[in-house]
Amino acid sequence: CNSENPSDTKFCGNCAEPLHPSEEISPSHTKTLETPKEEFTRGTTFAERYEFMEELGTGGMGKVYKVFDTKIKEEVALKILKPEIADKKTIERFSSELKLARKIRHENVCQMYDINEEEGTHYITMEYVPGEDLKSFIRRVGQLPVGKTISIAKQVCEGLSEAHRLGVVHRDLKPQNIMIDKEGNARIMDFGIARSIKGKGITGAGMMIGTPEYMSPEQVEGKEVDQRSDIYSLGVNLYEMGTGQV
Repeated sequence: CNSENPSDTKFCGNCAEPLHPSEEISPSHTKTLETPKEEFTRGTTFAERYEFMEELGTGGMGKVYKVFDTKIKEEVALKILKPEIADKKTIERFSSELKLARKIRHENVCQMYDINEEEGTHYITMEYVPGEDLKSFIRRVGQLPVGKTISIAKQVCEGLSEAHRLGVVHRDLKPQNIMIDKEGNARIMDFGIARSIKGKGITGAGMMIGTPEYMSPEQVEGKEVDQRSDIYSLGVNLYEMGTGQV
């Protein structure tokens, strides 16, 4: 993805691709999935409801677009899932997780909406938050001032606290999943998604979805995780904000 990374980093902090493909990669490292082949351009209508406005980014599970929902007359974010993770069991698992994630109503959490299918393409809709993700913010600014670091961390803690109170664990808390909105407030994105793909063939044989640098030791080892894993990941995010690197 052409992102800048420290020379001693094995994986890209943005897309999780190995930076030195010639090196032997153990089975416990991240596997990056293929990108959906279908491309959407501005003005394209999808599912007879969503008008594509622009591409927001590409992650480990698919591409995210800013779209206009003609039914509710609002801009929303739409994530097109990569076909490898969109099998029946995974979709059923995510639908169950989404029921929990939708209960999180907090100013520091991006609201999850729904998961649907259109002609074999599965997609997720969620609240659109104008701004930039924390990873991009750190790349642009570098080491954040102490006050700003504390402010963002406090807001993320408050969002996590509400999620944990409801029994929801994020499992993939990293700067790419934290939006900084136009007012400078932090919003956590993608609750429920990481758990939904756990246990699939693509995560079998020691494979996992996510960025190793932000994972707790138990998550890297493929063990069951709880709220403490999110707290560990938050600590890595805090370190990156304070130093400008991870």
